[in-house]
Amino acid sequence: MGLRGAVSHVWNGLRGSYDDPFWWRERACEFLVGPIHANLYPGRGDAVRVVDEDWDTLVVLDACRADLFAERADLRAYDEYRTVESLGSTTREWVRRNFAGGTFGDVVYVTANPYVSREAGDAFHRLYEPWIDAFDGDLRTVPPEAVVEAARRAHEEHPDKRVVVHFMQPHHPFVGERDLRFSGWRIEGEGHGEPTETHGRPYTPWDALWMGAVDRDDLWLAYGDNLTLALDAVSDLLSEIDGRVVVTSDHGNMLGERTFPLPIHVYGHPKGVRSRELVEVPWAVVDAGPRRTVRAGDVRSGSESERSDLEERLADLGYV
Repeated sequence: MGLRGAVSHVWNGLRGSYDDPFWWRERACEFLVGPIHANLYPGRGDAVRVVDEDWDTLVVLDACRADLFAERADLRAYDEYRTVESLGSTTREWVRRNFAGGTFGDVVYVTANPYVSREAGDAFHRLYEPWIDAFDGDLRTVPPEAVVEAARRAHEEHPDKRVVVHFMQPHHPFVGERDLRFSGWRIEGEGHGEPTETHGRPYTPWDALWMGAVDRDDLWLAYGDNLTLALDAVSDLLSEIDGRVVVTSDHGNMLGERTFPLPIHVYGHPKGVRSRELVEVPWAVVDAGPRRTVRAGDVRSGSESERSDLEERLADLGYV
């Protein structure tokens, strides 16, 4: 985007959202915190490019903070555990910096997150998209069990490929058992989020925390319950596959922590921000039997989705 395009983008946003506090909060991250962090962390330092690492299966838990993982996962179940720095603070950034523009004929990708299809759908030997055919309209997300089923098929149909398995959890909507109620959102029992719209976009749980409509401890518990659902599904998958498995995340979330050096309270996962809560992610390794003999293959053209379907699913998941 050139200077004229950037000015037009800001002006159009200002005309439509000048009285929207969410818009102002996001612009502060985009135009103040993001550029400062881009200069503070040129080249993103020691951030991990996942395709360069050693694994047969890479399990991605979307939006999983490292400290949440350490609290909820049984670290004794892994052969190795450490934290690493992610290349992105959003899924879109992470996918772009790890895969977009590349050709990975030795990789099959199973994704519950539509951003993989949008940003790098043509980068892999095969793309499995449970976000299309296993999306639960009541839960407004892809249940982890559906991702496991797609991962089983990927492993069976492509025994000579590396497999990425990208769960949507613990990213909201929260679908665990814990009740979480606040203005503009309702999550209870089986888990059903019904967003209220402001300026054409939904509140998220992080917005509600910023508004004071939900308690931080309650939100942390619901966030953790969502992770536990995913971890249970990962355990099921691990019992059925061999090879070296790495469990990690694309990014974390901020729950009001201040950024450095500009001390702004940040919520959720805005792009371009390199705060520890966003870019420190788990790297848990399981050596589960014989390694795969991986062979390169062709790269097939990408997503089977329609553009309108993709944008609708992104909106259901709280992306704007």
